[in-house]
Amino acid sequence: MELPMSVSARASSWLFSVERHAFRAEKWICILSLVAMLVGVSFSVAVRYFNLHLPDTGEIAIFAMAPLTFVGAAMCTYTGTHIAVDVIQQVKSPWVRRIGRVITALAMIVFGAVYFWTALEFFQTALSSGERGLDLGTPIAVPALFFPIGMALVVLHAVAELIRGATNEPSVGEEYS
Repeated sequence: MELPMSVSARASSWLFSVERHAFRAEKWICILSLVAMLVGVSFSVAVRYFNLHLPDTGEIAIFAMAPLTFVGAAMCTYTGTHIAVDVIQQVKSPWVRRIGRVITALAMIVFGAVYFWTALEFFQTALSSGERGLDLGTPIAVPALFFPIGMALVVLHAVAELIRGATNEPSVGEEYS
């Protein structure tokens, strides 16, 4: 007879599922950002080369750097490739390695939370200012939105890693190393 899952086990299972779905979305956001950068720069070069009287699309590439940077940082937090404490992996004691994982996850939670708060204020300022890019008139708030989104995702992944570390489950990053 199978025992029912505890509330904490169900909650962590739900969190890990949300985290996996978030990671899939993060991959697509980063892929689309790279494509936007490629298209924006390529079109901009073509406009200059052929001396066309069209707006400079380099702004697209510049604005696409925000989701790539901040959502990409969250992706790296998930895979464990952003902040790597290799010294911890060299320690023979599993208990010390586990404590190191927990401390690293806690530090990432603090980092993500502090920068989320800062990013939210930055986004609200960009939104209320109505400021736009010079070439295409894209609202500055669009790329600024990816700063708090990325930091919220960093916190999500760090909380999940904290749970994995505290319960001695393997890190997701071990699949990617």
